[in-house]
Amino acid sequence: MTFALKRLATSLALTSGILLTAGCSSIGTSTSTGADTVFMGGPIYTLDKTNRVVEALAIKNGAIIGVGSKQEVNKLIDSNTSIVDLDGKTLMPGLVDAHMHPMAGGEQLNTCSLNYAPLSVDQVLAKITTCVEESSEKDPSRWLKVGGWYRQAMTPEGADLTAKILDRIPTDRPIYVFGSDFHSLVTNTAALKAAGINKSTPSPEGGSIEKDAKGNPTGIFLDSAMWALASHVPPLPEEEEKQKNLNDMHMAVKAISAQGVTTILDAAASESSISAFSQLAEQGQLNVRANLAPNFGPERLEEPEGIVAEVKGFADTFNLQNTATQPGIQVNTVKVFMDGVIQAPAQTGAMMAPYLHNTGSSSNPAWSDSDNDGELYVSEETLSNAMIAFSDAGFNVHMHTDGDRAVHTALNSLETLKANRPDSTLRPALAHCEVMVPEDYARITKLNALPVISFQWGKPAQDTIDTVKNYMGEERFNYVETAGKFKQANATIVYGSDWPVDALNEWFAMEVALTRMNENATEPKYQGRLGDDPGLDIQTVLRAFTINAAYSLNMEDKVGSLEVGKYADMIIIDRDLLNIPSDQVSETQVLKTYLGGREVYTAPM
Repeated sequence: MTFALKRLATSLALTSGILLTAGCSSIGTSTSTGADTVFMGGPIYTLDKTNRVVEALAIKNGAIIGVGSKQEVNKLIDSNTSIVDLDGKTLMPGLVDAHMHPMAGGEQLNTCSLNYAPLSVDQVLAKITTCVEESSEKDPSRWLKVGGWYRQAMTPEGADLTAKILDRIPTDRPIYVFGSDFHSLVTNTAALKAAGINKSTPSPEGGSIEKDAKGNPTGIFLDSAMWALASHVPPLPEEEEKQKNLNDMHMAVKAISAQGVTTILDAAASESSISAFSQLAEQGQLNVRANLAPNFGPERLEEPEGIVAEVKGFADTFNLQNTATQPGIQVNTVKVFMDGVIQAPAQTGAMMAPYLHNTGSSSNPAWSDSDNDGELYVSEETLSNAMIAFSDAGFNVHMHTDGDRAVHTALNSLETLKANRPDSTLRPALAHCEVMVPEDYARITKLNALPVISFQWGKPAQDTIDTVKNYMGEERFNYVETAGKFKQANATIVYGSDWPVDALNEWFAMEVALTRMNENATEPKYQGRLGDDPGLDIQTVLRAFTINAAYSLNMEDKVGSLEVGKYADMIIIDRDLLNIPSDQVSETQVLKTYLGGREVYTAPM
């Protein structure tokens, strides 16, 4: 490295308070016998079996070749080695997000969004009207898609949207608005007419088209009915669609890297999203290791052999092997929706006992059993047969299990799998587990199932206090959005953000897992801890975001911890999480993200 280049590298590194010195670092194949780069000068979390914190780490050709004391790692330094002085900052494994929806997340960053805000009807209409006015689209037949509608937090409490309300927006264009939970959608009347949906249109299996007392559709669609509606949106011209998808995925990957995430699971991958990942790889812009789980509806699970053939087809076409310096694409998991969501007003999550409803008034409530216990989209027998077929094919299964009956049924099917295939290597993931029956914590551990939890939900907020608590009752509410109870049962806890159900903020989720508190509480009812769950300690949380999530993706031998032989997927953060108050974790800033030793993100000054 010339003196001028050394000065430039040092100047760039100093913008993050991190000093690069010595020789020239390589991300290709190095012929030198020493390390390409050595990191020292700050705590280094290994997240190995004993959670060691070490002084130094060495990488070569994108992989880790030394971890330990300065004295040990100094032996790997030669004249070609670059040394990164962490200047007191922390080096840790890149985060592994084991449940997200990156294409939808990228699209939401690129299109009209309500940004998860607690809005009144008038505020929603004003924001969508602005999107209409600012759009360059003049074709009245082109649909306007809106995201980020926080339905459960609309103000005042109980407010909602309908087609008639959206009709107040001054446009002839069909409009469809996705709830931030991606289990609710609302359209205007123009969209209903364009889709040919009327009082005679039946609800599809696994979903609901809500209708008023006269049988007319209200504009609200739940679960699979949303996608039935969306299927009527006229497709863009092929090349325009491909470019849009590529732009959305590129935006998503940039956001993912900025959060310090280096490996993901796309938990409902479509062919278009798989193709977009592949295009990014071809262009050298894939900066995350991508595991993809195509989603199949309840009717398809009746014939799992067809699903196996389709997933194998995706794998044959798109799989790209991971190497230390080359992020791969792996299609090796099947996504199954067992139910919907537990929050009112949807309440499509499958429950062991009915949701409660208020038969009194708002001022004098009287809560009693309703006739709604949600809906189980897949029967136990169907799921059991499908699991056996997926296991035989070498595929994993990732299940959306929101309500306690969905979790319980999935565990029953796992017992059937174990009885019929005792040597199965399946690592079944149960995503969300928002409500549990007490005995199922131990069953999850016994069956080696993996609860994939979105920790940020485990706090007092509109989507727990206002739309869940009274509908569950006090006793059942203690098993809502738990994390600590899984640890007490010795379960292997995994984190998944579910982005864009929420804004992508891994560090806020990490803090909530520790505190179970809402740092943004706007009302007294949202203050304090949620329920009686003890929450998690910092080491358990860090493992959920790293090595446990890697295990759920069958990647623990390559990523998730900083150990010799593993990929140099790492991040530098601005604080020592092991030695700060829990309520400061959400303020964490990612300074640099490395993928196979290659810098893919640097924080702005």
